[in-house]
Formats: sequence, C-alpha cells, structure tokens
Amino acid sequence: MSAARATLLPVVCLAVIGHTAFTASRMTVSLAAIALQAPAFVVGLLLSLYALLPMLLSVAAGRWIDRVGTRLPMLLGSVVVSAGFVVPALWLTLPALFLNSLLVGTGFMFFHLSIQKLTGDLAEGPQRMRNFAHLAVGYSVSAFCGPISAGILIDWSGAGSSFAASFAASALLIAAAFALLRWRWTFGGRSSQPVQSPARPGPLADLLRPPLLRMLFVTVVVTSTVWDVHMFLTPIQGSAIGLSASQIGVVLGAFSLATFSVRVALPLISRHLREWQLIGTAQLVAAAVFVVFPLVTSHWGLIALSFVLGLGLGMGQPAVMALLHEVSPPGRVGEAVGLRMTLVNATQVVLPVLFGAVGSALAALLAGSLAYLPLFWCVSVAALLSGVASLRRGTAPRAA
Repeated sequence: MSAARATLLPVVCLAVIGHTAFTASRMTVSLAAIALQAPAFVVGLLLSLYALLPMLLSVAAGRWIDRVGTRLPMLLGSVVVSAGFVVPALWLTLPALFLNSLLVGTGFMFFHLSIQKLTGDLAEGPQRMRNFAHLAVGYSVSAFCGPISAGILIDWSGAGSSFAASFAASALLIAAAFALLRWRWTFGGRSSQPVQSPARPGPLADLLRPPLLRMLFVTVVVTSTVWDVHMFLTPIQGSAIGLSASQIGVVLGAFSLATFSVRVALPLISRHLREWQLIGTAQLVAAAVFVVFPLVTSHWGLIALSFVLGLGLGMGQPAVMALLHEVSPPGRVGEAVGLRMTLVNATQVVLPVLFGAVGSALAALLAGSLAYLPLFWCVSVAALLSGVASLRRGTAPRAA
C-alpha cells in the first residue's frame, strides 16, 4: 500500500463512522417521532433541522477550519454529535428529538467539512481526484449501513428500549471516532494544520469573484437540485403509476447501487476524463434521464432510469470536491467547501417545499403521472445548459 493510501485510509474510516451514525440518526428520529404520534409536519420539521443550521453556518465553519486546521473541529464535532445522541437515548420525547436534530446536524457539519478538506489536503493533482473517489465510496457504504443497522437495532431491541438502543449505538460510534482522533490518528501533521495565509480572508463576495469558482458553484446547485428532485419526486411518480412502497424502494435502491458502482470505478475513469468532463457528463446524463422519467409508467423502466441517473451523479460529486481544492484561493479552501455545503443544504431545505407547492398546483391541470412533468423538464434544461458549459470548460487547456 502506498504512503498516500495509507494516510487516506483512516480519513475514510472516520468518514464512514461519522456518516453511518448520521444516516442512522435520520431514520431513527423519523421512526421515533412517528411512535410518539407526531404529525407528518413535525416529522418533516425534524428532518429539515439537520440541514437548517449547517445552511446558515457552513461558510463561517469553513473559515474557522482554515484558521485552526481540521483536527480540533473534528474533535468538537464528535462531542456535539455524541451529545445529540445521548439526550434522546436517555429521554425519548419530542423536545429531545428536536435537540438531536440540531446537535447532530451541526456537529456533523464540522466533522464533514473537516473530512472533505483533509481529503483534498492529503494529495495533489490526479491523486486528489482519486482520494475523493475513495471517500465517495466510503460514503456510499455508510449511506447503506446507517439505515440498515438502525432498523436492525430498533426491530431486535425490546419495545421499551428499541429507539434508545439505536441512539446509544450511534453515540458509541462517534465516541470511537473521537478516541481515534484524540489518541491515535494525526494524519501526518501538516495536513491537519491550519493553512498559513498572508492576509486575513476577505468577504464572501471575493470568493465568488473568480469565474471558475462561480461556474463550479453553479454546477453544485444544479447537481444538488437534480439529486433532490429524484429523491423527492420518485416516490410521488411511483405512487402515481401504482407502484407499492417496496417497489419504490427498489427504484431508489437502484440509484444507490449505481452511485456505489461508479465510485468504485472512478479512479480508473478519472485517468481518461478530467474533472470538468466528469461533471459535464454527469449533468448531461441527468438531463437525458429527466426528459424521459415522467413519461415512464413501468417499474423496470424506472429502475433502469434510476440506475443510469445514479451512474451519472455518482461520478460528479468527487470531481466537484477535487476542483474546489484546485481553484480556491490559498487559505480559503475550507470556506469554499463550507459555501458548497451551504448551497447543498439550502436546496434540501427549500426545494421539497417549493416542489410540493408547484406540484400541487400542476396536479389541477395535468392528470396522474404527468403532473410533475414540467418540473422534471425544467430541471433537465438547467442540467443540459450547465453540462454543456462544463464540457466546454473540460476541453480548455488545464492552466486556463
């Protein structure tokens, strides 16, 4: 094993540990709220709180990480996340669940931003892209393991302690991450240290001044919108054509399987395609899928489209992260990563409400599965335009 891979391995392990606990928390909170007879609006509010504070604080958190390095924010994030799990494990009430959502979402923000910055700091050039590909594979594994492990613990525990067992297990996972950070893994010193910049970072508007960064953040918004539309509208589309809940689950599962598969192959793919070409290809795939998606009325057809969409989007996010490290101003990488997280969280907070309202209005005009066709096609046009621009950038000279 090369020195670079040996150094990256603990970073990916920490990412898997933290993200497994995070995804387990979202599922456990939803089921616990339902068990407490909370209405659907309260359940949605609980889930939105995971992204609300990160949406507001990610840029400031990124600036802090630039100043102090990655190790301290990861330790702090571990403590905050663990506290968020301990409260409902000991006191299962709706206020405790709200506190869990706020603490876990905010603490994971520090952990996640640090992991992403550290992954880029540990390499340069093509190896940086491969680092993010390996990290993305780890997140695909944790996205699968978190809900599955939470479900098993909830089902197998006694009726009086089922949710407490899941929260406690997540707290133990984060405690293990804290112990590894505190007493074992330091990531070779310089990569976890603050970046020494010659001047104090300027306002956020300065970060948006370079054309490449502006273009990159546009692709972040478009890609996140595509991702959210798929996750939000697939259950609605499946219900409209008569699919059962398990059949809709298979459609979404095909998407997850595809993202994992393409990320495993991404180190090989990245030898032939540059970052902008990967992003552009991902968005053109999304544009094509969204043209057809609202017109398909068969289960297997939706499975196939969801799998193809997963192949496209799965290779786009690692390329975005690699480019962020390449084109961000010196000493402001963490801030740029924080801005990306702000944009992603904003789409997760705003878009479901917006799409729900627009879709309800369109349902009065268009029948059945066609009610959301205009939304799919509008997002398809945005993905097409952004994809073409990204591919054009990908054919430009590297230094341009």
